[in-house]
Amino acid sequence: MDVDRIRSQIPVLAHTAYMNTGWSGPPPRRVAQAMKDRIDLELEQGPIMPDVLEAGREIQAQTREAAARIFNATVDEVLVTRNTTEGLNIVLSGLDWKQGDEIIICDMEHGSVIAPAQLIGQRYGVAVKVVDLEVHDSSEMIVTKIESAFTPKTRMVFMSHILYATGRRMPADEIGRLTKDRGILLMLDGAQTGGHIELDMARSPFDFYSIPGQKWLLGYEGSGALFIRREHLERIHPAHTGGRGIARPAEAHNFQPEPGTMEKFLGGSVSVPVQAAFLEATRFIEETGIRNIEARNLDLAGSAKAKLSEIPDVTVLSPSERRDSSGLITFAVADLEPVAVVERLWENHKIVVRQVGYPAGIRASLHFFNTEKEVELLVDGVRELT
Repeated sequence: MDVDRIRSQIPVLAHTAYMNTGWSGPPPRRVAQAMKDRIDLELEQGPIMPDVLEAGREIQAQTREAAARIFNATVDEVLVTRNTTEGLNIVLSGLDWKQGDEIIICDMEHGSVIAPAQLIGQRYGVAVKVVDLEVHDSSEMIVTKIESAFTPKTRMVFMSHILYATGRRMPADEIGRLTKDRGILLMLDGAQTGGHIELDMARSPFDFYSIPGQKWLLGYEGSGALFIRREHLERIHPAHTGGRGIARPAEAHNFQPEPGTMEKFLGGSVSVPVQAAFLEATRFIEETGIRNIEARNLDLAGSAKAKLSEIPDVTVLSPSERRDSSGLITFAVADLEPVAVVERLWENHKIVVRQVGYPAGIRASLHFFNTEKEVELLVDGVRELT
């Protein structure tokens, strides 16, 4: 992997130690250029000229194919969305929930899991069962806790594949085997996975999976992708739809829906410039290779965790085992509030990290463009504060 070449294509890295990809990734120049080119085309020729329209349709088709490659799924199981949360809500709002059904989540989840699950629970009388986890629970313990929450009324397990606050990679495959045996649906929030770790919907026991385009894929806000396993397509009703999701032409007296296609979830027009950026971002990731990226992220995170652990008054909150880890690392500094550490790392060293609330700590996102030199800068900056 030619890290210097990769870094040369991401301008912000020339002056910033960017370690907040888990919030929003720094776009490569060519990704921004793809968006600009499409904007300029629409500006100069008009957005609905025949050639412009056809080029836009081709971008949308290629973007969907690119999303399918990221998932390792078929194109007819994938929809390009506006963000991770939109995909999760398409599924939750589209299922026929019955009073007394149960959804299982865990207490360390992001609000994009907690809020949709709880609101569906309130709306339909669905019980949301919260499994409490400890920071250093083993994979086996997590599986045991979730399995112990199963009852005959459990309809879905809904969780993040990588926990946003600690970077813990959840034992999703093991949980998936349990849910599949019991006829329970499994939906994963992949906000911290697409472009970060290898995904394989063809072989994984996941029913629904949603990812963003602006984080580890290095695209722009307003893009994402949703996977729905083909066997579930007809059971998910479109809670929000439009003319693009029905048979053409639309007839008021002979209405023909398309229940077995992902197109039924398309609510209206999309931003072709944003999708052009998403498409170019996937190409940027694919050139390096997701397996290479995942291995480098884990190497960098392992180095950072080992070095931070040596500093007195610093507690690493992320898993130590490589199989449970990701490029996200979270740590706490005794007697210092996380927000103060974040601010001082920026002021003193131009290091971009963020604070998280549960567990309270400082989170650094290490992606393949980061370097060991930047890891040392982070460690030295934290040591200086202690």
